[in-house]
Amino acid sequence: MAARHFPTPWIAVETESGFRIEDADGAEIASTRFGEGEAPSPMSREEAHRIAKAVAMIPEMRTIIKTLQEGLAEAEDEAPPA
Repeated sequence: MAARHFPTPWIAVETESGFRIEDADGAEIASTRFGEGEAPSPMSREEAHRIAKAVAMIPEMRTIIKTLQEGLAEAEDEAPPA
């Protein structure tokens, strides 16, 4: 199975009953729901928004973690032997 690519940035877009996380092309990656209606949710609007923003940050966080790991590896390579 080929790997999927969801271009960044990812954004959280509010809908009538939740938030849709979209990639840079507008493709839906995930969604959160809040309130009542056809599909009631135990989450408040604020909780659904907080989760949607966290999901939208995943690509950025992966880049930060990778950069930190590379920096640590370089520091270990440059450290004098003990």
